[in-house]
Amino acid sequence: MADLDLLILGGGCAGLGLGMRLAEAGAVAPRTRVVESRTRYQDDRTWCFWRTAPHRFESLVAASWDAMAVGRGGQLRRHDCSETPYQMLPALPYYELAQERMGESDRVRLDLGTRVTAEPIREKGSWVVETDRGTVRSRHLVDTRPPSPLPDCVLWQSFLGQVVRAEEARFDPTTATLMDFDEPGPRGVQFTYVLPFSPHEALVETTVFGARALGPSDLEADLERALERRLEGSAVTTLRSEHGALPMGFQSPLPSEAWVQAGLFHGGARPSTGYAFQRIQAWADSCSQALLAGEAPHPAAPDPALRRGMDAVFLRVLRNEPERGPELLARLFDAAPTHRVVRFLSDLGSTSDALAIVRALPPGPFLREAGAALLRRPLGEVG
Repeated sequence: MADLDLLILGGGCAGLGLGMRLAEAGAVAPRTRVVESRTRYQDDRTWCFWRTAPHRFESLVAASWDAMAVGRGGQLRRHDCSETPYQMLPALPYYELAQERMGESDRVRLDLGTRVTAEPIREKGSWVVETDRGTVRSRHLVDTRPPSPLPDCVLWQSFLGQVVRAEEARFDPTTATLMDFDEPGPRGVQFTYVLPFSPHEALVETTVFGARALGPSDLEADLERALERRLEGSAVTTLRSEHGALPMGFQSPLPSEAWVQAGLFHGGARPSTGYAFQRIQAWADSCSQALLAGEAPHPAAPDPALRRGMDAVFLRVLRNEPERGPELLARLFDAAPTHRVVRFLSDLGSTSDALAIVRALPPGPFLREAGAALLRRPLGEVG
């Protein structure tokens, strides 16, 4: 007999998102356990998105910008996004909210410091999972952990950032710098990302869209140069650091397990952008509603064919012609109306928005890559 109705492997953004929604349902929630190998949560990342509609995490938003900038070598063009402000949500308040919600529930539990020690197996109508704290049996299973080994991706979005406080005013808190491109290098498309919280404090990140995932040591020198350019000799205090490597499209489809897979590597991140928070929360909403209705959990819905195809071609162009990356990405924001770009990047774009994006970009590299991709495989396979 199953111990649980639902076992969630991994207590990151996706696992906690689903767990807290079920906990908020009270006595009707399925008997649920979230297992996470970390022993405690830290303020280890930030999630950003455009506020295209009211959302449940408004109180956790730490900063918001009505303008964004894209450019090269410090020559930036500002774009108004006041109708859909660019928002930043730090990880730690999200982790704490999820722990609070599950701590108040008699039906949903979070087990930190618990490591899965063997692959799940199906036995007598239940999923059996071995952990270092014993065996767990569950009717349903959702796995939000990253795959091991990591897949071969079209591109990786690798980043290293620091939240810094400068003694002198060095930042413009009215504008988020999404991409300040460096000269193209052998590792791929590289740029600096700046989220200014005040004239003295900002998150400064160096980011690379490249064919391999980069570790912190690979990006340290680049971040140091980016900070030097922006601080202009001001004394600085580093408040915290963050690093990550996000998948941007897969070279071949990921292996499909018999249980439900979700999270960053399973539909949680937009392949062409790396934006994940809103997509993960949309899945958590949908999956929790299904469970509360007595249905089985489900993975994230696939993107529409048009979006998959556009993302696939764009990623291949960036991989094969990285020297064109700064021009293409800057043109996307310069030549298309901002509201259409925001909708498209936020997964809300209509066909007319997609056409506006197509018109903003030079057709040559995309037509070449689309033709080559048709000879290789269906376009959607890399997303």
